[in-house]
Amino acid sequence: MRPVTLDDVAARVGVSGKTVSRVVNGDAHVSPETRKRVEEAVRDLGYRPNLAARSLATARSNLIALFTPTSGLSHFFSELTHSAIRTCRKHDHNLVVEEFDMHAPQVAEIYRRGLRSLGCDGMILPSPVCDDLALLDALDADGVRYVRISPAKEIDRAPAIISDHASGARAVARHFWSLGHRRFGVVTGLPHQASSPIRRDAFIAGILESGGSLSDIAILEMQDLRSGLGPGSHRGMDLGRAAAASLLQHSPRPDAIFTYNDELAAGLISGARDLGIDVPSQLSVAGFDDSEAARLCWPAITTVRQPISSIAAQAVTILVSQEVPESRTIVCPVELIIRDSTGHRTS
Repeated sequence: MRPVTLDDVAARVGVSGKTVSRVVNGDAHVSPETRKRVEEAVRDLGYRPNLAARSLATARSNLIALFTPTSGLSHFFSELTHSAIRTCRKHDHNLVVEEFDMHAPQVAEIYRRGLRSLGCDGMILPSPVCDDLALLDALDADGVRYVRISPAKEIDRAPAIISDHASGARAVARHFWSLGHRRFGVVTGLPHQASSPIRRDAFIAGILESGGSLSDIAILEMQDLRSGLGPGSHRGMDLGRAAAASLLQHSPRPDAIFTYNDELAAGLISGARDLGIDVPSQLSVAGFDDSEAARLCWPAITTVRQPISSIAAQAVTILVSQEVPESRTIVCPVELIIRDSTGHRTS
């Protein structure tokens, strides 16, 4: 059987093809009664829009692009990608995923060599790609719309979606303090991750506001951990074990550690166990993201839940609607999720 066409729907309802097209494309200039009749005919006949023809007619590709790192895909990027795919489908769009090297992004060149020719309707730019000014200049020059996720530079340049990293890290600090902990460790993210210094500084501020001092806090940079590991050992679990070896074999050792993400926290718990240190009776550990690792690890990890799925959905919605949001910067609330990896200080 041949596919049902727009003209078939028009004939069933007794209106012009142009009227059916307006209904299908969400045009407001159609009476409610006519719209209802057309929508009923679309359902009854099983009409599906020809997306290729629609793209030609509207000069749109129905493609949204998303940059993700080539290796060590974290929970954040995995959830961001899956949510973007689901939301694109709801809007009759497809997601194009382009990989980049986290340590040498060169994303402007990646765009020029490949994505530019696709004519994407918009791009989702997570950190650190969102702060690549050469890429932003190229997109602006080509008139390509984009949404930035957690940018650190020129934040008002384009629509941006940011989790409230600072309030989440402060909540962890207050939680640690309320449990009686007084010696702390914090494991940062990589330097190019814009949220890393925000989480680190907010955690430190939370400890100081609670009554602690800088001398009570050991800061461990993930970049330093990476330099001590061999090739292929740069995933969060490996880095977390390395963090445990670095922070927990000195005296006095921290009795509570906050890590940049849940994968680091899971690795740190494993490393602590190897050293004979029990979590949480001898050490409290907290992460960030509320990933699958946090829920499946033993003990389950106290963490900060950020709405990754919602962030991706909002980004796609902004791009497909081609409307400028009321606020150029959308700040998403986060939530402290308390689980078994944190407990009261016992000594």
